[in-house]
Amino acid sequence: MRETILTCDRCRKKVDNLSEVGAGIRSLHYGSYGGGDTYVVHQFGAEWCLECCIEMGIAKPRKESSAQPIQPFPTLEDMIREIIREEVENKS
Repeated sequence: MRETILTCDRCRKKVDNLSEVGAGIRSLHYGSYGGGDTYVVHQFGAEWCLECCIEMGIAKPRKESSAQPIQPFPTLEDMIREIIREEVENKS
């Protein structure tokens, strides 16, 4: 029998469900010699538990959840910094 253990990338707790979150940039690359323009997406992703998503203001609190949003709500820049910090720590 196999058992899958899900661990939140932010708080490192073992949970039943994870949500994929990410931050990225989309840039337009112009084609050479009439080849057409294309968009290139560079994405940093993470998998967070519901409590972390609620704390960061991504999800709304549920009745059965004890997690509360951080006050004041984190800015988009704060969330991007958090995801990039996790990426840097995971590569070390």
